[in-house]
Amino acid sequence: IHVSTTIFPILAHILFHDFSASKHQGPETVQERLTLLFFYAPYLLIPMLLLLTMLYSPQYNEVEKRKKK
Repeated sequence: IHVSTTIFPILAHILFHDFSASKHQGPETVQERLTLLFFYAPYLLIPMLLLLTMLYSPQYNEVEKRKKK
């Protein structure tokens, strides 16, 4: 979850920051922004999929096992 929460500000910065006024280099075109976004996307998607798997899988949900007994 930590990785997912830190990726949100990074993606927002990539998508919405005006790099033309910045002293540091950054993506200049929409194509470059999307390319960079696709490189960062797995760091958001994989932890989210792991979270959903662990939340909804009975194998990881010990509370349901205790209630059934």
